[in-house]
Amino acid sequence: MLIQKYFETRLDLIEKGLDSFLSFEDKHASELKEAMRYAVIPGGKRWRPLMLLAVFEMLTGMKKTKVLNDAVLAAVAVELCHNAALVHDDLPSVKNNKLRRDIPAVHQKYGNAVAILAGDALYTLAFEVIGHISNKEHAIQATRILSSYTKSYGLVGGQLVDLEMKRKVMKINSLRFIDMKKVGALLQASADIACVLAEAEEEDRMVMNTYASNLALCYQMIENIASDYNRGGEGLDFDEEFVPSSRRTYTGILGFDKARNQVEKMLDDCDRMIKPYSNRNVLDEFVQMLRDTLP
Repeated sequence: MLIQKYFETRLDLIEKGLDSFLSFEDKHASELKEAMRYAVIPGGKRWRPLMLLAVFEMLTGMKKTKVLNDAVLAAVAVELCHNAALVHDDLPSVKNNKLRRDIPAVHQKYGNAVAILAGDALYTLAFEVIGHISNKEHAIQATRILSSYTKSYGLVGGQLVDLEMKRKVMKINSLRFIDMKKVGALLQASADIACVLAEAEEEDRMVMNTYASNLALCYQMIENIASDYNRGGEGLDFDEEFVPSSRRTYTGILGFDKARNQVEKMLDDCDRMIKPYSNRNVLDEFVQMLRDTLP
């Protein structure tokens, strides 16, 4: 119950922050601003901003400090970047997704040109938001981290490699690279920014970064495993004769059992990583939530 209350209260902080920065009084470029808001609110799980707040509060001992406001700003900035990437990823020239969160994707509702501009505007808004962090040294470091994890070797780079692999035979290293960038980059950024705001030691930053990257890869692998499991049929005995229809998934490349075992090992590693920390309940819950969804 306490964990549930934590998520509820922190989600409320995140939603209020997003609403505030996406409530535009100026009517200039109204369609663009409407598209930006449509892309973000209502949103998804808010996994990345929640991760940032959870790591920050664990490292600061869950103390009620004014610095939490800075963490919320950083969390909002990360979520804006995430949604910017989704807007661009859904475009016909990229993934051509018609729906996002069970409603028409931004380009379906506003057209391709407005969708491109809305994604661009969300990225730039994110860096404006992170610049509001009260401690200017923290703001500079957080800006560098967020830009590093979104640039060509980060999130955006992952989108490009995903495009390049569309008509190629997917290798396991390529699949992991794509997921570590498209899914993992902003989770790692969240953990690293949280460490900066909490003024954590370098060792803690390394631990939190690995924890976040493991969770990201587990999340994507579980999605693949669950999808192929459901295609195979509920209760199917997965043996050597089971071949998933897609060779672009972990089960298609590794096989069901090996993929599942890798996820279990990484989740166990996450448990071990955070075991020395007090106030780790929320980070434990992230691991458990993923474990509960594993077929």
